[in-house]
Amino acid sequence: FNAVKNRKQEFLNRMSVGVVAVEDGSTDVDELVDEGLSPGKVVVYRQGSHPPQMMNTGGIPSEFAGEEDNLLSEMVLISGVSEITRTSSVPTNVTSGVALQLLIEQDETRLAVTAENIRFAVKEIAKQMLRLYRQFATEKRMMRASGEGKKVEIVYFQASDISSDDVVFDTENELSSTPAQKKSLVLDLLNTGLLTDENGRIDNRMRAKLLEILGFGGIESAQDLMTLHIAKASEENLGLFKKEISPDEYDDHDVHVSEHVRFMLSGEFDGKEDVESIKQRFVQHVRMHKVMAAVQTETEQIQ
Repeated sequence: FNAVKNRKQEFLNRMSVGVVAVEDGSTDVDELVDEGLSPGKVVVYRQGSHPPQMMNTGGIPSEFAGEEDNLLSEMVLISGVSEITRTSSVPTNVTSGVALQLLIEQDETRLAVTAENIRFAVKEIAKQMLRLYRQFATEKRMMRASGEGKKVEIVYFQASDISSDDVVFDTENELSSTPAQKKSLVLDLLNTGLLTDENGRIDNRMRAKLLEILGFGGIESAQDLMTLHIAKASEENLGLFKKEISPDEYDDHDVHVSEHVRFMLSGEFDGKEDVESIKQRFVQHVRMHKVMAAVQTETEQIQ
């Protein structure tokens, strides 16, 4: 397709700029090459010879337009996209919602191989990065990472912390789903009741997570203290790897205990050199939260 477009452009250039025929020795060819036959130019040629003249290049052959259309249709066929994907418009002959959904599914099926190749390439790149870190990150390195709630965190790591070079995506359709599709999926799950507890209610943590996915995380952060307590507990999880941390009196102890226990069950301790001492720090920290929570409960009952 590019080759045909280039040749067509050559025809257009030849027609617009022109091709000059000059009899040998009749004029200064170098001057003619540099300046051309501009309007108002005085051309001096040898007496008795033919003056320079523009050659008739003709028009663009109609075969170029036909070849362009054929190649373009072939590229559309090979890429596996339909009119819906290319133009974001519904075909005029499609009036059924089911038929429209079938066309969209066909496009996704055609593009599945390409999407899988992209996933494979991303995984391979990530594996090579991890291997390089395992080989050369002998000293502690600092990295800025975006955690939950898009909060930037500072993480320290070294080669011994990387126990494997396996890379796994959080979800299978993470690379192909658009934000609108994710929001639609969340709303569908919410309508079916899969995100509620046994009493049919949405707890505070799930509500904060849903608002974050829907793009309204800032509203929840401004109204609910739970988001701040969760963020503080996440920071304490990273800090407990290095030293003991005492809970604060104003902490929401139930939230902190849940976050710390969830972190301990996530397998973050695998591959750590002093894993037993780290676990003891976490257990001691959780025990202190429970003791302080019990004291607060007794104080409230007395009051």
